[in-house]
Amino acid sequence: MFSTSRIFLVALSCLLLCALPAWGQIPPVKSAPMQLPVGAGACSVQKSCSDLAPGMIVSAEGPSPLEENLRHLTDEIGGRVSGSAAADKAVGWAVEAFHYAGVDEVHTEKFTIPVGWSEGKTQVTVSSPVAFLVRATSVGWSPATPEGGITGNVVDVGSGDEAGFRKAGAVVKGAIALVHSNPLVTWEDLENEYLYQPAIIDRAANAGAVAIFWMSTRPNLLLYRHSNSLDGTLEKMPQAVIAREDAERIARFLAKKVTVSVNLDMPNKITGPVDSENVVAEILGREDPKDFVILGAHLDSWELGTGALDNGCNAAMVIDAARVIHASGAIPRRSIRFVLFTGEEQGMLGSWAYAKAHRAELDRMDAAIIWDSGIGRVTGYSLGGRKDIEGSMKEVVEPLRTLGATDLTFDADIGTDNFDFLLEGIPTLVANQDPADYMLNYHAASDTLDKVDIAQLKRQVAISAITAFGIADLAERLGNRQSRAEIEALMKDSGLDREMELMGFEPLWMNGTRGREP
Repeated sequence: MFSTSRIFLVALSCLLLCALPAWGQIPPVKSAPMQLPVGAGACSVQKSCSDLAPGMIVSAEGPSPLEENLRHLTDEIGGRVSGSAAADKAVGWAVEAFHYAGVDEVHTEKFTIPVGWSEGKTQVTVSSPVAFLVRATSVGWSPATPEGGITGNVVDVGSGDEAGFRKAGAVVKGAIALVHSNPLVTWEDLENEYLYQPAIIDRAANAGAVAIFWMSTRPNLLLYRHSNSLDGTLEKMPQAVIAREDAERIARFLAKKVTVSVNLDMPNKITGPVDSENVVAEILGREDPKDFVILGAHLDSWELGTGALDNGCNAAMVIDAARVIHASGAIPRRSIRFVLFTGEEQGMLGSWAYAKAHRAELDRMDAAIIWDSGIGRVTGYSLGGRKDIEGSMKEVVEPLRTLGATDLTFDADIGTDNFDFLLEGIPTLVANQDPADYMLNYHAASDTLDKVDIAQLKRQVAISAITAFGIADLAERLGNRQSRAEIEALMKDSGLDREMELMGFEPLWMNGTRGREP
């Protein structure tokens, strides 16, 4: 339990924090805050201080800089493509905000993205059978078209499967392939977009297509940007997402055997390698400070919108979780590192770079807790196939019962920045969330601050802070680092091996480019 003086200090801190206006950042302290180690019988979520988690919830849900921080990131900095000036500004924002949160240390870690990319003025014009402009945007890291664009016929290849290309036949050569899509509604729909697109691109290239039009999965002319690159290099051929209604109009002409001729002009700006940075902050543990847990989210975003749901809200959340843990006055046994990764949208490049750079200390890493799914209701965590950590995780999430976030699942997938840590044998947690309004706005021009439910985001602050502190303060480590053989068994049991094959990650694992070295 706290000593009397400790209780007084914590209570005074809470009063001071609550007195701060909700619209401003916590002002920086001029000297390092005094941290009082609480010893071996310390307050922890599971044992002798059951009121720690409720206090964190109160701190998270009360007045805080969270909303103003997020507003600044999204409204003032805006979309943050990796390697761009806006991404650099976001790094500066994060460093400053972490300092205000009261962490012990914050720094940045550079890595290189192979290619710098930005969109030019994409224009798609149908010249026959009738002239009209098609609403379109470039796929991320798509190569530019030649000067003057590509002029050719559009060929409908259905969903882009083998049957679709077989039906289209030889006319695909020299043409632009139109790929149909279903509306994006569920997490499974989103996963399928990424699982099957690499094979479609290969089929288009093998058939001799000169470009691809992807039918938008959103209604009402809404455009978005994806990338299928696994390593930050350029895509195989020019690709554009075109408005669903325009794609269906073209498809109706083609269904009537009417030739549709278009000009695709996509003067994307391509540069050589560019620097990017991860932002790393830390609260040091009281007993084993070299052992650590990561609480992370990605800071980069696409720029059609302002990257609020994906993933600005969770970047701001990670920073505020650091504030809540610091404000609690308690220090966990092991350290907590708060990491904002960049390069996620180009193939989880920042987390991959971090795993490689820190490989020598990964034996001392207890877990990676990653958030990347907007502001839908949190039901618990996916444990990335690690059934061996279920028992300890039940203890960790028990204080989250009042927030409805205790369910544990064992699915493992490629979706976000946990991936390279999983491949290194580290236990990973990814928040399981309801879709809410995530699907409609995912990577889209509509991904803006007004879509963020701040009250729900504050609950996520509480959930993430309690989870990170709980794992860092366990009496024993959450789980061992797995061997390469154990990781391969996990891949097979969870189906991750098949997902890696479909998305093209399997060779990178086999040759040791990504994951625990052979």
